[in-house]
Amino acid sequence: MDFTKKKKGYKPNIIEEVNSSANVSSESFLGKTIKIKGNITSEDSIIIEGKVNGSIQSKNTITIGKSGNTTGKIEAEFINIIGKAKGDIFSGKKLKIYSTAKFEGNINSENVVIEEGGIFNGNMNMSEKKSK
Repeated sequence: MDFTKKKKGYKPNIIEEVNSSANVSSESFLGKTIKIKGNITSEDSIIIEGKVNGSIQSKNTITIGKSGNTTGKIEAEFINIIGKAKGDIFSGKKLKIYSTAKFEGNINSENVVIEEGGIFNGNMNMSEKKSK
């Protein structure tokens, strides 16, 4: 029996879609019941479904899940906001604000995608792509 095949009619959840579109090598997951006051730094990707009050930094991808709620600076190559976030964002490659997201703060990124229904209140600075 092949357990890697998806069932007929299977629809991936948003987190699976995010992971398949990003280059995720390893990830840390903070569940719904976790509350952190302090800073988080990781070499790996981070998925946050709980509450974080502090800065979050990764060299890969940060995803604020549907039940995630963060306050503080977020810094990573790729950032996905599905839940709520407040603070400044520094994204080296791409920021995506999903239709379920509410973000308040300043954005600094090369690329920004805001889905219909996604809420953004703040200022945006889109940097030019670096030529090689």
